[in-house]
Amino acid sequence: MQTWQDPRYGEFIDLNKDSDMKRLMLCVSVATALAAAAATAGPIADSVAQTKVPLTTCMDLVAEQIGAAIDHLEFESRQGDPTYEFEVNAKGATYYVGCSAGTGLISAVDLVVKADDPRWTAVAKITPEQATSAALARYPGEVEEIKRLLLQSGPAVYEVDIEIPGGDGEFNIYVDAADGAIVQVNVEYWEIPESMPGGLD
Repeated sequence: MQTWQDPRYGEFIDLNKDSDMKRLMLCVSVATALAAAAATAGPIADSVAQTKVPLTTCMDLVAEQIGAAIDHLEFESRQGDPTYEFEVNAKGATYYVGCSAGTGLISAVDLVVKADDPRWTAVAKITPEQATSAALARYPGEVEEIKRLLLQSGPAVYEVDIEIPGGDGEFNIYVDAADGAIVQVNVEYWEIPESMPGGLD
């Protein structure tokens, strides 16, 4: 049985046995979207065609090293690095796993937490409303979603997702939960699927 050890908390996470089915569903979803976009050379087709590392390479790496229950996929730019971001459910926890489409290496493993998680409450000093205000001050638009993350790089942040006005995609804005500073901004180009069978949604 394959396992992955969370370097921050020392937990060993068992990989789920339904990996082949989840991988198939996600591949079918991407293939369907690519076929639909091919006629117009849309953002999905363009972005995947321009990457050095195939989606399936990153998908297999994430399943092998982190966890096999991949429930969601986003394609985004992280400080200029094209990145596949996988939502992985393992041992009752949800992780956002970034895999560089340029190098094929895992670039981040961030943990999604709830408001009452003691690891969050120990450091969070601002409210979701304050984090949203800070994000909107820099990036005006419609707020799509807000999440709480413990980043592998250290900070606890609110991820405030704001739709790009007049365009496709979103800004994923990381607001430090301790002081309200904006520490990172990712540009999300597309996500597939909105909800996967057997997923978290």
